[in-house]
Amino acid sequence: MSASSRCPHNDVDFNLNLASFGDTNLRYLEMTGRCKLCGAGIRFRGPVGMGPDCAGIALDGSEVRIPLLFGDEELEGRPIGYSVSVGGAA
Repeated sequence: MSASSRCPHNDVDFNLNLASFGDTNLRYLEMTGRCKLCGAGIRFRGPVGMGPDCAGIALDGSEVRIPLLFGDEELEGRPIGYSVSVGGAA
């Protein structure tokens, strides 16, 4: 069992960034985190990638990107996105 797995991880430092890509009003909240007690980085779970319809994570799980609009805005422009599929060997 590693020292990180024995840590209660109850004091976490989050880093938030608001980003936009392409010609659109869609924004992405990018979030990373690290335990202040043991230094372990948060590993997010979910689909790899980013897009206008759902949250996605970095390939290594170190960051989550959440798409958002403000107030009653409707999506304008053409947002970008990507996804990664990982399959097992045949």
